[in-house]
Amino acid sequence: MPPRRFMTVLKTFVSDLRGSVRLAANTRSRFRLSMDFALSRFIGLVPGGQRNRVREVRLCGDIKIRYRLNKGDLHSIREIWLEEAYRLPFEDSSGVLLDLGANIGMASLWLAKNYSFTRVIAVEPDPNNAAIVRKNLELNGIAGEVLEAAIGPKEAVARFEFSELSNLGRVSENGSLVPMISVGTIIQKFAVTRFALIKIDIEGGEQELFDGPTEWLACTDAIIIEFHPTVVDYPRLTSLVSSNGFRYIPAHSVFPESMDCFTKPK
Repeated sequence: MPPRRFMTVLKTFVSDLRGSVRLAANTRSRFRLSMDFALSRFIGLVPGGQRNRVREVRLCGDIKIRYRLNKGDLHSIREIWLEEAYRLPFEDSSGVLLDLGANIGMASLWLAKNYSFTRVIAVEPDPNNAAIVRKNLELNGIAGEVLEAAIGPKEAVARFEFSELSNLGRVSENGSLVPMISVGTIIQKFAVTRFALIKIDIEGGEQELFDGPTEWLACTDAIIIEFHPTVVDYPRLTSLVSSNGFRYIPAHSVFPESMDCFTKPK
């Protein structure tokens, strides 16, 4: 391993260890979480029967999280709980949180525990991920619904390409057939009048989403999104959302790890 790469890995390992000690509520959880972060670096050496085994740890604040020994799950925990990438750079608001691309529910859980959202609607096409989203909401007493579907501009059937890394599945020309649902249908299905926040992380699917009908932006107060600039027209999409009455807050402009955000004036 080149020296620079080694130092990067070592720095991340130390950061993960410190974060686990700070985040976890007891010795068992600290050990489990720090060991899993370390193992995720060498997942290829872990026996096949041990990979994707479900874990449960307790975090400070009487929070429980369920995840698997999977690099994708551990990356989500690192990004959301240690780096706080979904910290909002604007005034807290209450109401409905819509999580598009919920993965295992880490963002839904973190946002619900740190802000005043009264209801969570999580959309996730991978049934194995969706099952863990449900459990994480249930373990923490969060009122929420989980839809097993891809998000898109219309009702359809899409092809979803699953990945060994649980957070990298995406809509593709190849893959398994999954239902696709639109934000408009979610509004009708759950009788939502306004979304306090929509969180979006759909691995490049944001291009198709925003290229479709965008009437739902009128009943949305704020958006936090992970854009994928290598596969989408990033400048055009930020301009499109901004033109619908949102103030654009670029990624990393407020906090070191912050996402792109859009918010409407109160």
